[in-house]
Amino acid sequence: MQKTSCALVVSRSNKTILSIKKMLAPAGISVEQANTEGEVFSLLENQKFSCILIESGLSETPCNKFIRALRMVIGADYVPIIILATIEDEAQLSYCISAGCDDILFKPFTALALNSRLSSFEKTRELKQLYKASLKEQIVAKRIMTNAMNERCLKFKEIELLNRSKEIFSGDLFLTARHPDGSLNIMMADFTGHGLPSTIGSLPVADVFSTMTEKGFELGYILENINNKLHTLLPTSMFMACSVVNISNDLKHAKVWNGGMPDIYVRGGETGNIQCKLQSSSVPLGITETVSNQYDMQDIELTPGDQFILFTDGLTESLNKDGDMFGEHRLEECLRTNRQKKSVFNALISTFDEFRGDVVAMDDVTLACIPCSDELMHENNIDAGKSMHIACSEDNRWHWYMELGGSSLHEINPVQNVIEEVHRLSGQSLSTDKLSDIMSMLYHNVIQHSDPADASQLASIHRARENGDESNNVFIRIGIKRIYHNGIPALLVHMEDSGKQFTQDALLSSLDHQENKTTDSHDNEYPLVFELNKLTRNKNSGNRLEAIIFEHDNLVNYYG
Repeated sequence: MQKTSCALVVSRSNKTILSIKKMLAPAGISVEQANTEGEVFSLLENQKFSCILIESGLSETPCNKFIRALRMVIGADYVPIIILATIEDEAQLSYCISAGCDDILFKPFTALALNSRLSSFEKTRELKQLYKASLKEQIVAKRIMTNAMNERCLKFKEIELLNRSKEIFSGDLFLTARHPDGSLNIMMADFTGHGLPSTIGSLPVADVFSTMTEKGFELGYILENINNKLHTLLPTSMFMACSVVNISNDLKHAKVWNGGMPDIYVRGGETGNIQCKLQSSSVPLGITETVSNQYDMQDIELTPGDQFILFTDGLTESLNKDGDMFGEHRLEECLRTNRQKKSVFNALISTFDEFRGDVVAMDDVTLACIPCSDELMHENNIDAGKSMHIACSEDNRWHWYMELGGSSLHEINPVQNVIEEVHRLSGQSLSTDKLSDIMSMLYHNVIQHSDPADASQLASIHRARENGDESNNVFIRIGIKRIYHNGIPALLVHMEDSGKQFTQDALLSSLDHQENKTTDSHDNEYPLVFELNKLTRNKNSGNRLEAIIFEHDNLVNYYG
């Protein structure tokens, strides 16, 4: 007990006051006396007490009403209230406990009994203080987490979202990201459990989802990478159920994947009827390593105005006071009842709240209504006509990636490997002369950090290997992807290097110099579009090149 503690004793008996003072003196607790209710409230206005001891039968009002009034004045402060009672008061004591009384001492009582009670309350006070401090830390961490998630997720005013967490942290996750082809990727996820432990995987998932979507990767490949990340990161008892939707830019079709989540509802925009229910057909992420066909998408046709309804099991499994679950049948009944409405979001929330009443939620609840509207596609959209990150939306697609750094740059010829892979994987007789020249100059630039105008033939690259820089900061990254641009089959080649920065004009000048030396050019027969950007990682080094090789003789759109 602290030496500055003071107990308030409500009693008209001097004998009781003196007895309590004697009992508490060894513990360093002083005693303040109040004879009436008015004196009690007056003292509480100007002084804080470590506890309040009330002699039963003293107050003018019933003891339980007096205790409630005290709790209103005390507020959030932890001040234990102890009733000093006789055995005759036993019938009324249950009302005092329900009103906010912390303990009861039957007279006569000993100093040991009283001090034991107060010592126990002091430990409770310390635990409450630790709990409050922990809550403050969690609130700060939650704010940081929210800010971090907001940076990785686009906001759409058209998407109506409800997220209610059982605790400060939520195990539910809702993410959106714009694909370079203009389509929209949406993920709703539910980690095992709730609270802080269930939030561990949120940031890694958000990072992979947003970054890979922005880079143009297919949804199945994104899910595969998220699964591998969670399988490594999470303990064996945790996993992440999730449903993902990709809505095409023209609002004519969507791709859907459901792994362990409730059914995904598609509501007709014109009729308001349930068009289809997409059930879970895969295991949640993080449980097993990736297996073949685990991320096959369901393709559905859409009509502008249709609406996706996604939710976690916290919605349908919520209980009312009778122990009944909300269930999908109540959700579907709400959809049928409100099919004339453009949006059923508010109706669903009202129906859910009315069903649950005052029952405390046992799980996190997330609900999202996503309209397939032109406004949704235009908001936060990129200018796809000016982006070289073009993604494949057809079948028969593949990816190929290579990264070299350090000494491996001087042991492997990436240019030749890339050209061979382009021919092998595409199955087409492509002319890659210009691509070979560009890549050769970039590769030479990495090795020598010299002016690209000096780079000509692969022989100079081989000589550069012998005198190359062994720096660990030197790298070159090359990726190839089969795409469809306006329905035309093509290859997207992405290349990054750590060499000296140079401009697109310098590259064009070098290419012109190369073309003057050769008489066999197929550039007109097999057009090539490329875009060169400086990497912002370093001030004076690093280049990024993206090129499209068309598989047939087609007109090439201009990219500014």
